[in-house]
Amino acid sequence: MQMITSTLTDRVADALMQRIADGVYPVGTKLPSGKLLAGEFSVSAAVIREATERLRTKGLVRTRQGAGCMVLSRDINEGFLLPVPDRVDRDALRHIYELRFEIEGAAAALAAVRATAEDLREMQHILRSLEKSLHQPEEALEWDVGFHQAIAQATHNPHYRDLLAYLGRQWRQSVHAARVHTLQTEQALQTQQSAQPGERELAASPLSRQVHAEHERVLEAILQHDPELARSQAQAHLRKASERLGLDTSAFIHQSNS
Repeated sequence: MQMITSTLTDRVADALMQRIADGVYPVGTKLPSGKLLAGEFSVSAAVIREATERLRTKGLVRTRQGAGCMVLSRDINEGFLLPVPDRVDRDALRHIYELRFEIEGAAAALAAVRATAEDLREMQHILRSLEKSLHQPEEALEWDVGFHQAIAQATHNPHYRDLLAYLGRQWRQSVHAARVHTLQTEQALQTQQSAQPGERELAASPLSRQVHAEHERVLEAILQHDPELARSQAQAHLRKASERLGLDTSAFIHQSNS
């Protein structure tokens, strides 16, 4: 079983929440800009966006495009949260992926209908950034989670965005597990290839690139404004991620055929 570890987003969000609680950022004032915070914590803009979104869902700040984050309260409102286990086992991961299968499939379909030009540019930017950091696990994790959040945002239904934020820790566990597994598998394949030089196809198309291509197919369907294709591609990505982790995917197949 896998222990839960603190992520960059956890550390930044915890620090900001502590500063709000201590009055460093008083109620009615704005947090420093995302650029300043990214520089202070030496993290990407994606990490800062997710950390401030976490503060928003706890009722600590209000965020507005172009207006920054205004501190609303020093008291945390946890809202609706599912329990987070101390260890992530196969059953826990399967449950998360089954939940994601339906929610994210529907979100992708709505995004294909409602995404604005700005939404599409943001998703394209995230995937370009993700592609550049495929072999940098912590950075790749933040961009990966950010892509799924951007799809939820593009539904223009605040409940999808809020639900993903409320379940952020569970979502992150499943994405983290998939990314770690992908890197470990790829490293094993590269080791095998070094022992068998004739197997060059694997090196030319590493597993991380295949996973990235799944994200790109989801975005392409959204760009085409094809809701059913977007749903299908999003669910195919989640099903394949589950299969790569060796999870039972029979429920996915049943739902897809129903």
